[in-house]
Amino acid sequence: MAFLESLNPGENLTGTVAAIERFGVFVALGNGPKHRAFPGVGFITIPELSWRHIDAPSDVVQIGQRVSCEFLQFDTYTAQARLSLRALQPDSFRAFADRTGVDQVLHGRL
Repeated sequence: MAFLESLNPGENLTGTVAAIERFGVFVALGNGPKHRAFPGVGFITIPELSWRHIDAPSDVVQIGQRVSCEFLQFDTYTAQARLSLRALQPDSFRAFADRTGVDQVLHGRL
């Protein structure tokens, strides 16, 4: 539990993708919390994988891949560190808003 007590939301962590499920990704953290399935596990939900739409978590990461994530919180119910991969990526929505003027007319198609 000392590892968990030292973590603060927004802190960057590095780990290895240990398992990919249809609902998210398990990341093995070197000094992470103990977990019944994976020692030192972190979990990334689908929305926290990328700013863009993805069909499957494997569109973003592969098993064995080293990843850097932002720590969001510790889930006491599942004994997992909740992580975000997209938090360390540029926010495409913010970039669009920054480059689009208030009265600017945009053209698109349906």
